[in-house]
Amino acid sequence: MLKTVLTFLLFLLTWVGYSQTIQVEISGIKTNAGQILIGVYTSDDAFQNQEPIKRITVSKKEINNGNLTALIEGLKPGAYALALMDDSNMDRLMEYRFFLPKEGYGFSNYYHTGIARVRFNDFKFDLRDKDITVFMRVQYLFD
Repeated sequence: MLKTVLTFLLFLLTWVGYSQTIQVEISGIKTNAGQILIGVYTSDDAFQNQEPIKRITVSKKEINNGNLTALIEGLKPGAYALALMDDSNMDRLMEYRFFLPKEGYGFSNYYHTGIARVRFNDFKFDLRDKDITVFMRVQYLFD
């Protein structure tokens, strides 16, 4: 009986604490200066209001030919979207020129080409019961 109870408790603890890891492959980074900031979103409202459930700061120390890998850990299965900013001056704020982003930006598995504002559904993905890899290509509107 005790063995059954212990087995059940172990299973319960494993199930409750189960979380996924996202490997983020970032490409197109123009400079080694600054840092990469990634926001993790679970809804369009959160994205539009710039209220991520998690914020990740990634050092550019390991950059290789404009590419960098980051890990996001501890997420439960569900729908997510990642947005990044190449914070080249490390002020944690997007710089603008003529109302357009001056610093680099990118989205999970999505390269934005239009002029309309990006929506959560454009770059969301499902995190299920296994770890995944997400690709983000940094865009720069100005050199």
